[in-house]
Amino acid sequence: MLQTSIDGIPVFVADAPPPLTAGLVFGVGRADETFVRGGLTHLVEHLAMGAVGRTTIDSNASVDLSRTEFVASGAPDQVVDFLRRVCAALSDLPTDRLAVEVDVLRAEGGRAAPPVVGGLLGELYGMTGPGLASVREPALRSLTTDDVRHWTSSWFTRQNAALWLAGPVPEGITLPLPEGVPPARTARHRTALRTPAWTELPIEGQVALAAEIPPGTHFAVGLEVLRRRVEDELRHRRGVAYAVEADRLPLDAAHRLAVVVSDVRPGNEALAATVLWRELQRLAHEGPTPGELDHERAVLTGQLDDPRCGAEEARAVAEAHVTGIPARSTADLRRDVAALTADQVRDAAATMRDAAVLGVPEPLEPAPGDLPRLPKWSADVVEGRVFTRKRLRGVPKDARLVVGTQGASVVLSETERSTVRWAEAVGLVETEPGEFLLLGRDGFTLPVSAADWRDGDQAVALVQAAVPGELQVTDDDADEGEGLLVVRAPAYKVREAVGLSKHDATIVYNGEWTVVVPDGTVSTAVRLGELTAVLGRRSVALVLRRTHADLAYVLLRGGTEIARHQWGVTPGDPRPLAEATGRPDHHITYLHGVIGTPDEVAAHAVQALALPPEVPALLAGAPVAGEHVVGRGALGGFRASVRGEFDPPPGTTGGIAQWERLNRDRPPWYRIANGASAVVCAVLLVLLFAGSHGLQGRLFGTLTGLVIIGLLGSLWGTLPPRRRGVDPQQAAQRAPADVTPSG
Repeated sequence: MLQTSIDGIPVFVADAPPPLTAGLVFGVGRADETFVRGGLTHLVEHLAMGAVGRTTIDSNASVDLSRTEFVASGAPDQVVDFLRRVCAALSDLPTDRLAVEVDVLRAEGGRAAPPVVGGLLGELYGMTGPGLASVREPALRSLTTDDVRHWTSSWFTRQNAALWLAGPVPEGITLPLPEGVPPARTARHRTALRTPAWTELPIEGQVALAAEIPPGTHFAVGLEVLRRRVEDELRHRRGVAYAVEADRLPLDAAHRLAVVVSDVRPGNEALAATVLWRELQRLAHEGPTPGELDHERAVLTGQLDDPRCGAEEARAVAEAHVTGIPARSTADLRRDVAALTADQVRDAAATMRDAAVLGVPEPLEPAPGDLPRLPKWSADVVEGRVFTRKRLRGVPKDARLVVGTQGASVVLSETERSTVRWAEAVGLVETEPGEFLLLGRDGFTLPVSAADWRDGDQAVALVQAAVPGELQVTDDDADEGEGLLVVRAPAYKVREAVGLSKHDATIVYNGEWTVVVPDGTVSTAVRLGELTAVLGRRSVALVLRRTHADLAYVLLRGGTEIARHQWGVTPGDPRPLAEATGRPDHHITYLHGVIGTPDEVAAHAVQALALPPEVPALLAGAPVAGEHVVGRGALGGFRASVRGEFDPPPGTTGGIAQWERLNRDRPPWYRIANGASAVVCAVLLVLLFAGSHGLQGRLFGTLTGLVIIGLLGSLWGTLPPRRRGVDPQQAAQRAPADVTPSG
């Protein structure tokens, strides 16, 4: 193998026949990310490959736990062009497709390891480093252009790159990567587990075993002997499995993760787990047979004699250069194979046995070899403010939430409790409005829902105050129901509805429609419910949702969905929208048939439905000047209503608007009429009590209640109007403010 350099980047060259194969490797992977910023590396890889575009040669890119690689194979000039374009993209990453690639990653749903292996990594390393392979990236949509560019400039540089070639160095090759500094990697965290043990993993139809081991050829041989023994028993003898696989994942310079995974026919999981553990114990006690040892020597020798071995060595050395995880040369491996003994393999198996975690899809009763189970619950509970459960919320009677200065705990019973300390928190994820998941470094999670606990809003506020802001994100799936809320109601009615709620909002309006943008602490669904309670069951609203590719609406009446439409994707019936808005059917049919970008479709919707002209800008996320309305709650909103702050503007027509003005202004004739009504109600009340012996109890109570309500309302109408000026603070609250929609 030849070693050289190009543009300051080390290059490792192996002799190989055409076509030329090249791999540009960077020492960064999933294990270098954090929980809340998961997906940055994969996103950079996607954006770079998108900039390269289609090629006529075989090319690909991949991300695993510790490295990212761009590979191409073909004619030398085309491979050179591919590498140049990759480097150019990484030097100035095109982020215009960021939203598209985020959704591609969400659709891909890929992880840095197979699910069962990822689950075992999570047990061993928690929610950091290699353990991140156990979880999906929670908040890809929160990643910004600045996040992606900063990640690229930190990790995808000359100082963190290496190139391997299977074939001669081609003419004209350049690697114009940006300059950087050698990246600093954080120390790998290991959870405090006592092994060997077993754990339950939510993976059906598979059993697996993992153990942290040192590097060494004897460990590779021991792992392969174990794999073959399990395969012989489960597949060839019993016929309950098809594939038994083994691998060693590099973790750092001193550690590997040995993994054996077997599929299994349903109902045979306990059998497969027992066989896997029994064969590991037997290998650790007896070692390999002479025939097994000779077979593995022959397999390794054949691999080393394969002409393709040189390319694999060049690749391994390039990866070692950027990850810091040493690779054995072909010469070293030949010496290891020649010196390999049965005792070495037996000792390797004993090391694996002592460090093993057995993963099964269901509880083992009894566990093979009396293996203990890994702890499901935290060992202790923090001290702090105790929140008791609400009734009928589906949690145990004595459950409690404790939030203190050191952390938070959910206690379901004396043995079932989950604790996350603030110093070990890796994320606070909002999964639904008012519902959060607090995650700790060691893998323990703690749900915090305002609806589950008495004074739950205060509990959520305490948790949010204790977790650093950079660790708080909203789950991507929680954003699916958000959108821009547009209500078919005049501004003064919406202003009153917001005022009677507990949450502020900004409104943008014209004569017919009012756009309501929440203050960021309440979802669109919650805001819609608050408005509907005041505006009534006949109120009409649209929730407009825009993605990078499409625009859609949901039509609601009284808060209940009655129709939806997604332009160019999911056609809806135009008649409900035409009826709800009073537009001709053929106008809405034409609107539904519009084809174009989200901006173009939004412009047509504004024109056809007479929406406020600011709607396209709000959908695009641009700041727009609007009116800020304070949510005062029921009591504060009622007081504001009495003061006339929600009066319809002068000139407003309609019976309801006229009645509201009369109730505010109370001219003399209006007060006299209410006085007469009060007298009538008082007489009716006297007659009801005088003749109560002839009425049934329920009817008497109902009639009495109605008359009393009428009496109180009439007496209220006889009082002189109590108008108050709006104080300067309220005037300031009515002033226009820049608003960007949260959905």
